[in-house]
Amino acid sequence: MNDRVLPVRPAVEGWPAPACRGADMNTFFPAPGDLSTVRRALMICDRCPVRIPCRRYALDNRERYGIWGGLTEETRETLARIGPPSAVSSGSVG
Repeated sequence: MNDRVLPVRPAVEGWPAPACRGADMNTFFPAPGDLSTVRRALMICDRCPVRIPCRRYALDNRERYGIWGGLTEETRETLARIGPPSAVSSGSVG
């Protein structure tokens, strides 16, 4: 049994607790090719009330490993390479 879990800290004041709070860390840092664990992590992220700030943190800080805000390492790498959509970067609303 793995006792490595994500910290169970109080949520940031004014923010709801993340859905991953207290979850097994290996869920969000799966072994290469472990697609069932990746799917499990993405399902947790999908219902998380702080998914977007988590995603933004990972992109802004160029997190290289793990699943953050519903984005895999590969997806973040692709987004970093191609940049934000033009509507986002120009500030226009579509």
